[in-house]
Parts: sequence; C-alpha cells; structure tokens
Amino acid sequence: MKQMDTKSLINYIALKILGGSEYIIDALEKYLVKGEGPASVAYEYQISKHQLRGYAQRIIEKSGSEARAKKIIPIIKEISKDIKPIIKKGEDELYTCTICDISVPKEDAEEHVRKYHKDILTATIKTMTERLEEYKKAKNAVILTSVS
Repeated sequence: MKQMDTKSLINYIALKILGGSEYIIDALEKYLVKGEGPASVAYEYQISKHQLRGYAQRIIEKSGSEARAKKIIPIIKEISKDIKPIIKKGEDELYTCTICDISVPKEDAEEHVRKYHKDILTATIKTMTERLEEYKKAKNAVILTSVS
C-alpha cells in the first residue's frame, strides 16, 4: 500500500477551499464515505460527475488507497471546518477575490490564490497541519486512556 502524502493532501484541500471550492469535502464525503452515486452528488453541488470523480481520484492518490481516503475525509472535514474561501461566487455567476476585490475566472481561482495570496495559503496549510497533529494526539490519548 502506498504511503499517505499528508502534506500534499492538506495543500490540495486548502487550495480548493480558498479557491472557492469549499463544497469539495462535503461532496467527497457523500460520494466516497457514504457511497452516494456520483451523478446525484455532482448534481447537488452543481459540478460534473467527472469533476467529482477527479477530486476523489486525487484524494485517493494522496491518501495512498481508497480505504484510507474514506477514513481521512471526515478528519479533513474536522480540521478545515472554519476555513473560508477567499474566492467567492457571486449571484451573477462571476467569481470575486474578497481580498483584491477583483473578478477572477473560476478556472484561474486557485492560481490567483497561489500567486497573490500565498501568505494566506501558507497560514491555512499551517493551521490545518497543526489541527491534524492535535487531532492525532487527542485520538491517541483516548486510545491510551481507554486501555489503562
């Protein structure tokens, strides 16, 4: 079994959330963890089922296996729960950077975050990594407590 690339996984999710795809975790949870069909999940989140499968495939690759991806998605949801996108979709279907106050094409949203808001991306990745470490310690403590 391939080893999990935690850093790459957190980077990917942080960029997706900041870039305006904050729905990705919920969509992946429904698709991979709960086993809902790709068409219904994609319809609910207004993406194509091919996009959904692409997201799932990248998470599986970064996790090392589908079983591990299914276990890590709820953890990722927990460690990213209050992270807000900086690229937001407006009522006119245009995307706007809330920091620069400029319109950004959806296909350029992640690149915009990477290029112009690297400091926020880095801080978000750091926050998520720290939360993951806290999560691991808390779970380990529970395991140790219940054994003794």
